[in-house]
Amino acid sequence: MRREILGNCELYHSTMEKTIENISANHILTDPPYLYIKTHDFDKEFDEKIFFENARRLLPDNGFIALFGRGTSFYRWNTLLANLGFIFKEEIVWDKLLLSSPCNNLSRVHETISIHTKRSGCIRKCKVPYVEQKAHDIDSIIGDIKIIKNKIKKEAGFKAIIDFLKTGKINKKSYQGHKITNSLRAVYNDTAVIMLRSMMEGMREKSIMPVYPAHYDNHHPTQKPVRLAERILALISDPGDTIYDPFMGSGSFGVACVNMGRKYIGSGMKEEYFDVACKRIKEATAQGTFDFES
Repeated sequence: MRREILGNCELYHSTMEKTIENISANHILTDPPYLYIKTHDFDKEFDEKIFFENARRLLPDNGFIALFGRGTSFYRWNTLLANLGFIFKEEIVWDKLLLSSPCNNLSRVHETISIHTKRSGCIRKCKVPYVEQKAHDIDSIIGDIKIIKNKIKKEAGFKAIIDFLKTGKINKKSYQGHKITNSLRAVYNDTAVIMLRSMMEGMREKSIMPVYPAHYDNHHPTQKPVRLAERILALISDPGDTIYDPFMGSGSFGVACVNMGRKYIGSGMKEEYFDVACKRIKEATAQGTFDFES
């Protein structure tokens, strides 16, 4: 078994079954074989019992497992996690913005990621840059700009915007929320200021993530975008956490971990992709270092 240490990343040229029993991590982010592309050598069956039982063993109570998948195997995996006591937290839809199977009768443009916690994990509140969140909805951007434009023409709206730019604060008042939750919620007095703040500070992450595939920089047939992995990592983990990926392919999740200040443990069984993963993670590590807390 070959082992490479690259900065805060630990890579194993081995199968999941041979490595997982000795691994310890805070969270798991992985893209297992979907088990329906029978003509490809990367879509091999794995021991699901060993994988999921060890996931329960190695994760702390507040640990997460974020799992890409599709079809029958994906729904079976979610059921297996539930039977092991994991708690379902969220479902992410990756909007690829491109057709992945143009020859199919139904044009497929998405994949699904399920997020479970072992017991007590909390999804983090994250913000995404305004343009990144709305880049594929030009009409919405135009609408936001029109709202700001119209408010600036009015004295009260102009004053609210100036006050926000000076203080960074927005005037708001409370009102009674939904009858079921019986909660108090805040309503902001000026929507234009909200739009402006979103442009400056970013927008709340959403469950549908439009991210283009790595179409012109593909090293693996099922390679996932690094940026997509970064956004998922931001939801489930903190800087310095260790992420385990037992099906690392060409190492995109490892690159994302380097970029996001997470430690990474990955394993892959095909030498060609393992070498690519080492190269990509080594290059990402060389571009900058992250100060981990001890």
